[in-house]
Amino acid sequence: PVSLPTCSTSTSMIRELHWAGIAFGTATGLITSYLLFVVSGTIGRNIIVQLMIQLLGFVAAGYVAWRFSLTHASMAGRVAALLLFFFIATLTIAAGADANLFGLALLGILAIGGGAAGATLAERRNAT
Repeated sequence: PVSLPTCSTSTSMIRELHWAGIAFGTATGLITSYLLFVVSGTIGRNIIVQLMIQLLGFVAAGYVAWRFSLTHASMAGRVAALLLFFFIATLTIAAGADANLFGLALLGILAIGGGAAGATLAERRNAT
């Protein structure tokens, strides 16, 4: 029989996360994205390039959060990328930029996938 995690299990896992590592991963992803936007110049106005830059930022956030987290490292990578997503979405909406629901949903999916990919890369590198 398969047992589903209880609320207390989820709550304890959230408490056990290494939030300093997650914050460092989120900051690293933000800085990575910002620097890539600066370096890309006019090419960075293309939507595909923008999405790739954001994806790299999410991967960097997940990778660094995994490396600096002491427990539940793969979850920390995903959480760091999601925090970066919420930060970027909040800034986008606050700046008055044209943010549509589809674009934010796509960015959220990229955050989940990118954070997981970054955590997986860090885990594989650590295994070798």
